[in-house]
Amino acid sequence: MTDRLAVLREQDRLDGEADNITSPLSVCLLTEGSYPHYRGGVSTWCDMLVRGTPEVRYTVISLVADPSAEPVYALPENVVELQSIALWGTGEVLELHRELSLREVIRRKRSAPDRAIEMDFVPLFVDFLGLLWQTEADPARFVEVLQAMATYFETHDYDVTMRSHAVWQAFLDHSVTGYWRAYGERAAPVSLSDATDVMRLLYRWLTMLSIPVPQVDVVHAASAGLASILGIVAAGRPDTAFLLTEHGVYLRERLLALTRSEGSPFDQAFQAAFAQRVTEGSYWCANQISPGSRYNHRWEIYVGAEPATIQTIYNGPDPAEFTPTTLDRAPGAPPVVVWLGRIDPLKDLETLVRAAAIVHDDMPEVQFVLYGKAPKGNEWYYERVVGLRDRLGLQDTVHFPGYAASAAAAYNEGDFVVLSSISEGFPYSVVEAMMCGRTVVGTDVGGVSEALEGCGLLVDPRHPEQMARACLQLLRDPDLARELGRKAREKALAQFSLQQCNAAYLATYQRLGRWVKQSNRAAEVQPSPDSVPLAEGVDL
Repeated sequence: MTDRLAVLREQDRLDGEADNITSPLSVCLLTEGSYPHYRGGVSTWCDMLVRGTPEVRYTVISLVADPSAEPVYALPENVVELQSIALWGTGEVLELHRELSLREVIRRKRSAPDRAIEMDFVPLFVDFLGLLWQTEADPARFVEVLQAMATYFETHDYDVTMRSHAVWQAFLDHSVTGYWRAYGERAAPVSLSDATDVMRLLYRWLTMLSIPVPQVDVVHAASAGLASILGIVAAGRPDTAFLLTEHGVYLRERLLALTRSEGSPFDQAFQAAFAQRVTEGSYWCANQISPGSRYNHRWEIYVGAEPATIQTIYNGPDPAEFTPTTLDRAPGAPPVVVWLGRIDPLKDLETLVRAAAIVHDDMPEVQFVLYGKAPKGNEWYYERVVGLRDRLGLQDTVHFPGYAASAAAAYNEGDFVVLSSISEGFPYSVVEAMMCGRTVVGTDVGGVSEALEGCGLLVDPRHPEQMARACLQLLRDPDLARELGRKAREKALAQFSLQQCNAAYLATYQRLGRWVKQSNRAAEVQPSPDSVPLAEGVDL
């Protein structure tokens, strides 16, 4: 890859970089299981980013679980289009294209004759499968193959191709044998049912290659994964920049999720390989990678990201919405410990409940209030956590009131806030609590330590005894809790505000968009898509 900072210096030499470019910026925001159809930290970030950058015209492509999903966020005027792409619940990919006439549907169905599939697509598909299983990463070739497959689907029907005998046979021949070669003696037998289940997954995942990405200045993926496949495809165009944001570490979280999977060993190995290669490809062709904390850097670099492409942009709430209030409790009212978030295995509420049991043994008056609900599909986890609470006899100590009236009100209800996650990026709940003048007892994962340094208490993940000790320290010393809360608010205001976050992203859009426009206007200055300038010496 070329020296991006050298390209930046060349760009800085040009006259009138931004002044002569007056057309509005256009951005395609890519999301998966989040904005605007589902609530959560990433969704909140997307909503505040879009509303906080009214200068930008957004097209949002949202990957959803099924066609029935409806937006839960009202879209502002600068969102000019929303495309909802259902990964499941459709019979064919053509169902996603409601704008097609019957004549066009019939034409598409006839656009993938057997000869075209065998001659034009199967060789690419075989390369794709080989790249998944090979020992050494080759992100450049992986990206090239994905882009070539996407080009094929521009003129050939996705469903006819992927359901063809030639593609199925290629999958059996090259994926199953690739798994055996990659895992050797560790490889488990692969049944026809195992292979069919994995092919069904792949059929849905590669749907991304058939989705047209609109012509925009910047394609911005809100996470690595399926959404970033669209970014990889768009990066093949000379007039589009690709920006990748990582709140958590997608690859790490996928691998953690697979440890809880009930699929076959072949299924788990295939999903892990797919996540690994897509992440590598996303890092390789992204013009800028913007993690939400410095913690992510080591993962990104380890997986192959070029350090020069990484620019941290911290998330942050609006200080006007998160302000401290004085606890208004009756004399003798019990202390309150607050948790707020999505009820999900990654949040590890079981550790929090076990810590609450230890606290209860020492200070039985303390109340733990856990705000939030389980998203669709995670109801089993909520039931498991409630069952643990009941078995520990904490029905009058640990409470699940559902969603809070407001996040700020929830944080201000507590003497302090807890975070028990086993994986995080730079969590909103921590910074929001800090804005409210509440210190946090948090697990040392992701960027939590960056937020809490000097103003909170860190504990190891999955360690209820440590969490209980930290809680008891603050409960026994309310003055310490208040002093740490004061320092937490000062730090959040200085470093983690919404306004700082939005300004950094707008500057990034402008820089990438400037390169796109100049590359079209000046043929003699056309850096390749992997040579887009980055900010040099700018601490975002």
